[in-house]
Amino acid sequence: MSRGTAIYAAKRLLLVLGTAFIVSSVTFLLVHSLAGSPFTCEKNPAGCLHENQAYGLNDPLLIQYRTFMWNLLHGNLGYSYVNQGTQVMPLLLGEAKNSLVLGFFALVVTILVGLIIGIVAAVRQNTWVDYALSSFVVFGYSIPSFVLATFMIIIVAILLPGWSGSIGWGSAEQIPIPAIALGLPYAAIVARLVRASMLDVIRQDYVRTAWAKGLTGRVVIIRHALRNALIPVVTIGGPLVTGIITGSVVIETIFGVPGLGKEFVTSIIVRDYGIVVGLYTFYAILVGLANLAVDLVYPVLDPRIRYT
Repeated sequence: MSRGTAIYAAKRLLLVLGTAFIVSSVTFLLVHSLAGSPFTCEKNPAGCLHENQAYGLNDPLLIQYRTFMWNLLHGNLGYSYVNQGTQVMPLLLGEAKNSLVLGFFALVVTILVGLIIGIVAAVRQNTWVDYALSSFVVFGYSIPSFVLATFMIIIVAILLPGWSGSIGWGSAEQIPIPAIALGLPYAAIVARLVRASMLDVIRQDYVRTAWAKGLTGRVVIIRHALRNALIPVVTIGGPLVTGIITGSVVIETIFGVPGLGKEFVTSIIVRDYGIVVGLYTFYAILVGLANLAVDLVYPVLDPRIRYT
């Protein structure tokens, strides 16, 4: 990594931290300005008053915000109101492992399926293979991930009862179905972009020269054409990762994955403010790091790109 790239990465990291600070502050002020309490006050008013006092919810909003920011600077997001006595930070870090596993394999599905379909469709342009793959791609990005997940559950439960144990979460064989449901719609987007980019690149003079030198098709396509064709694909890498991160909220809820997505939905319903703020902050950091990673990949694919 060059000195200019390192300086650029450091500046972007500071920007990510600043963005996370703003997101956490805005989220904290919004959720704490809502009327009502996360505790059940109708059945036990005295207990509700005590809990509000214990968690500082009776203090003025600015004092609550000052306490929150002081704790945040020390790496503490406070305590969960529902899981009383449980700190938010260890709770989120524990559940983040499942979300990261699901997101990683969904990203693998997105990249592998998208690249393979896009390359094959471009190489076999205007053949029945191209038309079949293009139709599959249109089907893929036309169906939302939660609809695809529902179809996959029905297919596995009815048509493939022997695979019913693969629905849910908790073992390695239960990872593929939610990962495919989450990653396949984004793989269709990648496939269309790869096909269009490959069709443009394989008509370039340097690719024709590679063919004229007698290089094998695999070398020409993978080593010469694909590398430059990936630059437009990397450009949408940030939004794709963001979509996978946000889309996991629904998928985790459908498949019962004990991750950040399911915790996000539950915390909003029960008004667990600490977890809501922590999740928004965590998602803001993930999105910022994903976009930073995309920017750092550019110089690897194209040496002409430099950060000064």
